[in-house]
Amino acid sequence: MGDYRTALTGFEAFLNNPDTSKTEEFKNINYHIAYCYFNLKDYNQAGGYFDQFIKTNPTDKNLLNDAYLRLGDSYFALGNYFKALIPYNSAIEGNSLEADKAAFQSALCYGLMGDNDKKIKALEDFLNTNLKSVLRDDAFYELGNSLTAKNQTDKALKAYDEVIKNYPQSNLVPKSMLKQGLIYFNKDQNEEALAKYKTVVRDYPNTSEAVEAISNARQVYVEQGRVAEYEKLVKNIDYIDVSSKEIESALYESAEKQYVDNNYKKAIQGLEEYVKRFPKGQQIIASKYYLASSYEKDGQTDKAKANYKSVTEYATNDYTENSLSKLAEIYLKENKYQDALPLLTRLEKEAGTEKNKQFAQSNLMKSNYALNKYEQAEKYAEILLDQPKLEPEIRSDAEIIIARSAFKKGDLSKAQAAFEELEKTATGELKAESIYYNGYFLHQDGNYKNSNEVMQKLASSYSNYRYWGAKGLVIMAKNYYGLSDLYQATYILESVIKNFSEY
Repeated sequence: MGDYRTALTGFEAFLNNPDTSKTEEFKNINYHIAYCYFNLKDYNQAGGYFDQFIKTNPTDKNLLNDAYLRLGDSYFALGNYFKALIPYNSAIEGNSLEADKAAFQSALCYGLMGDNDKKIKALEDFLNTNLKSVLRDDAFYELGNSLTAKNQTDKALKAYDEVIKNYPQSNLVPKSMLKQGLIYFNKDQNEEALAKYKTVVRDYPNTSEAVEAISNARQVYVEQGRVAEYEKLVKNIDYIDVSSKEIESALYESAEKQYVDNNYKKAIQGLEEYVKRFPKGQQIIASKYYLASSYEKDGQTDKAKANYKSVTEYATNDYTENSLSKLAEIYLKENKYQDALPLLTRLEKEAGTEKNKQFAQSNLMKSNYALNKYEQAEKYAEILLDQPKLEPEIRSDAEIIIARSAFKKGDLSKAQAAFEELEKTATGELKAESIYYNGYFLHQDGNYKNSNEVMQKLASSYSNYRYWGAKGLVIMAKNYYGLSDLYQATYILESVIKNFSEY
């Protein structure tokens, strides 16, 4: 009647009664007690009593072989697969009624011990030997799983096909189709995978496998950027409730996947659809940010600016800082310094990283200089130079802005000191500029000879920087004029007119 606890009490009372040891029933008492414990899932006790029964050398071979099988099952349930193999093999050798089950369980033991090769061999032997076993569908299914684990996917597909074609009533048919779908998906054969999933959805409605097939199909559609097809698939399935939130999630996930994979045109399609359908969706800010970034990478700068701007208008969020930085960067590239200033000012206040803060301050310095706001430009240059951890390039920029701003304001002594300091560390064009100004200040001081020496150094060592070279030659001409060498002055000026017409 399934009341194993009460049965166990009776059997144990029988075992412990001194008058029962001579009875016919006594020889099988351990077998019955073992079965009670087995059905109560107390496999330690069950195994112990099955083992005691086996040691009595029972004459009933059917009971003996069954005890071997259940002893193996007890070890199996306890996770002791190596010990389970011994009684399973005894059940197979005894040619018990369930020898096929013992052989099948032995194969599972090999797999669970991590020896897939032995599991595959045992399953193949089982299938060659047990031609009428009710476990053949299980064996083909397990064989498919093991071959998949060994990446022998073509053989695995055939094993699953055996289940599908030869055992149509097996509950493993939809499971085999799901496994085949996964193999096809991993091989980028997406249409074949979808065909399997759709078959499970159609032929096995209201099952857990159908729900899993829908979930797996969703993954394919999302990765392919085909969410509209997923929506169509689930629209008329009455046993699964796919809410608007689920469609929203799938659409965002799909578009985000295209963005991460650098498929910006596909990302734009998906993100535009999301923003249009879910303007107040959970991922609206992230969608607008990724959309802006995709537009930018696709060369659609105006649309990128509009979406970055939209992100910055929400309350502070995970994408605010990057949007401020990206939008400011676009304006800077377009030389729209007036538009960049408020963004950079806000970024300086809200930046969560030192890198972004320095980016803001550095470009506030440059933008103010470009807008002839020299006091502000100098202010940010000095803020930057006060920072101990400053990249050499930014440091050079700050030093040159201080020098240039001082010169533009007419503070020539400050400018002269700044250019002299800059020459010590500058490289490239900044070096050429600082040399030019040092020669310029010597000229202003009437030190024409030394000024010429500096300008000759500029001409010989930094000839690649033609603009500063040309300006240097004009100063040299003025120096010669100051030295009353009108011939040299005229010669140099004619050379500048002839060779530097672009200036």
